[in-house]
Amino acid sequence: MTADALLISLSLILFAVEGLIPPLLLPPGAKVGLANVVTLVALYLLTAVDALIILSVRIFLSGLFAGSPTVILFSVSGGLMSLAAMILLKRTEKFSIVGMSAAGGFFHNLGQICAASLFMSSPKFIFYLPVLGTCGIFVGVLIGLLAAEIVQRLK
Repeated sequence: MTADALLISLSLILFAVEGLIPPLLLPPGAKVGLANVVTLVALYLLTAVDALIILSVRIFLSGLFAGSPTVILFSVSGGLMSLAAMILLKRTEKFSIVGMSAAGGFFHNLGQICAASLFMSSPKFIFYLPVLGTCGIFVGVLIGLLAAEIVQRLK
């Protein structure tokens, strides 16, 4: 539990630091998601339950710090879909941490688009999936490379 608390704190710090960085050349709605490194590392070094706890608490607290229930709704839908995909891929033992993270990035954006479609009662958001999905895969690879390096050094 102490490890979870420390990793939650670290993920909140990374979330806050990312908020200070000016938007890169990412499309609207896309983020790098530095805090996701912590979730990925927890998934590899701890358990899926620990990763879920860390992700859930970080989403709730960052949503409280950053804004509104809508932010929490989109973060929960993307985060849970992403984590579920990564857990399933990890169980197959056929994917590297980078491959899992790339899939997680895609599924995070898919979850957010599904939430937006339901929240706004419009299926039109699905047309933005090729843009956000591609971006999610790209940043997922970057996050995966960083997480792989951290996992390797901590083992």
